[in-house]
Amino acid sequence: MKKTFYIALAAVATAAVSCNKFVDLEPTGFYSETVVWNGNENNLDKYVFGLYAAVRDRSELYNGNMRDFTDAYSDLVKSCSYEQYGQSYNICLLEESAFTSANASAFEIWSDSYTRIKRDNQFLRDAARFGDKYNSDFLKVRVAEVRFLRAFSYYYLIRVYGGVVLRGDAVDGPEANNKPRSSEADSWSYVIGNLRSAAQDLPQSWSSNNYGRATKAAAWGYLSRAALFKACALKNAGAPADSVRAAYQLVIDAADECQAAGAALVGDYASLFNNQVNSENLLTVSFFGNDVAKGLSHRGDVFFRPRGDAKFHDGAPVYAVFGPTSELVDSYEMADGTPFDWAVHGADPYTGREPRFYATILYNGAPWEKRTIRTYDQTGYTAPATSVLDPMSPDGYPADDLYPYDYIDKFQLSGSPATTVTGYYLRKWIREGDTDWIKNGGSHYWIALRYAEVLLNKAEAQAQNGDIPTALLTLQQVRDRVGLPAKTAADLDSFMAVLEHERIVELAGEGFRYWDLRRWRRAVDVIDGKQAHGCWITRAADGTLTYKQVEVDAGRTRVFPERYYAFAIPESERSTNPALNNENNPGW
Repeated sequence: MKKTFYIALAAVATAAVSCNKFVDLEPTGFYSETVVWNGNENNLDKYVFGLYAAVRDRSELYNGNMRDFTDAYSDLVKSCSYEQYGQSYNICLLEESAFTSANASAFEIWSDSYTRIKRDNQFLRDAARFGDKYNSDFLKVRVAEVRFLRAFSYYYLIRVYGGVVLRGDAVDGPEANNKPRSSEADSWSYVIGNLRSAAQDLPQSWSSNNYGRATKAAAWGYLSRAALFKACALKNAGAPADSVRAAYQLVIDAADECQAAGAALVGDYASLFNNQVNSENLLTVSFFGNDVAKGLSHRGDVFFRPRGDAKFHDGAPVYAVFGPTSELVDSYEMADGTPFDWAVHGADPYTGREPRFYATILYNGAPWEKRTIRTYDQTGYTAPATSVLDPMSPDGYPADDLYPYDYIDKFQLSGSPATTVTGYYLRKWIREGDTDWIKNGGSHYWIALRYAEVLLNKAEAQAQNGDIPTALLTLQQVRDRVGLPAKTAADLDSFMAVLEHERIVELAGEGFRYWDLRRWRRAVDVIDGKQAHGCWITRAADGTLTYKQVEVDAGRTRVFPERYYAFAIPESERSTNPALNNENNPGW
């Protein structure tokens, strides 16, 4: 029987939104040289486009029930769900048994990543065999894209496991399967080499109907990130100072190349999350909740939106799972750059904060969709029989402004209250006024890479290489965008505290915090034995609000032992690859 192989192009959705939904590749098998490499550039291009599924699947919005939102494994975001919806955030944070020596549990990506890497290797192998059928410039760019995507998959592997098996260009046979692991630093070097090669041949930009495909700036930006991980790996391993310095210098050089390739900050921080195409968003994943024909959406709205949206969107499902913690919210400075302090600002804590606070956090009193967010304790309040007008809604939207539809509830060690347990909601990944998500799913894009991160990578590397004054100037570019004054640092430790703060508030909810803590070897200090906090608000009959900081882990303390810095190599891989000698990462 004839078999047909489909590549879901729209499901990739990092580019080419005008393409057909599927490409019908014949005749048989998962990969056919005669079909992919038949001399048709359009077919080959669509095949390469299909490989971008690797980027889509690492989007933290994409997993069906938001099971990969990694800031919820850190101190910045609290999941109100104990283990509902297939989410394991609290299990992993509060139960040491969540991770075993058999695999990386919630972070397990070994098999999936190597499947993708094999497809990339097949393409690169056959580009050399059949490439003379195509225009050389056309093929050169597609090869560069696939090298980028291979590096992309390895990046996620190494981030979880440390050193991994580097398959090279091999596709089949023992030489591809039975290989020992390389060191973490050497694994990062392999990623860096692929990204450097890709950057040479990738275009500076694509046509509008191909937006989202890898560019020079994206390759250099990812190289800055990979080189930063390499530098940290070398430093943690006690490598010679010269090799550590060289790795940090590579971060700086890559950041400069990224800027030279056209990357630049945009003027308005909030606009980054409302306008996908700009000079700062270097690699994004598009979703099309308002266009079912394009075939890709996510459930981010269901899990991010405030509880009250269920009422104001005609009973639409709202689980309101992810709540920013006080550890995050209290990190945002005042607009003049002074630190937020409950003792000083506690009577009116959400007025006069810096711009990133308002772009990221939904708080008690925040304007939202023609109503006012109310996250105070619901106890003792009764919904009004008739709607009253919200004073923040002059156009008369009925918002029932006193009743706390977005109320706070207590976190429990079972189930989910389906509302915030911290007193806050995360605004960054939802669109105000959007209603398409109710029927068609979420359409907010995911940002896989943006230039602000690259600048913060560069600043960290400059400071680690001893140039703190220049590092402060680099970091200040990010602060200047939101009108904050310059920071000072007398030594490396004080600079790293400044940098850590800046990464928290600049990149909140974008999937960096957990991995930053691991590469800095700070997760034990920040997570282990600690509790996360929220703000419990009560409202008196006279309207007076009382704010109280409370822990939100149901009295449990969080778990992060040293062995979590590199998770277990899958038992299946250790048993089938004799070159591994059944060796696991330390502590497993």
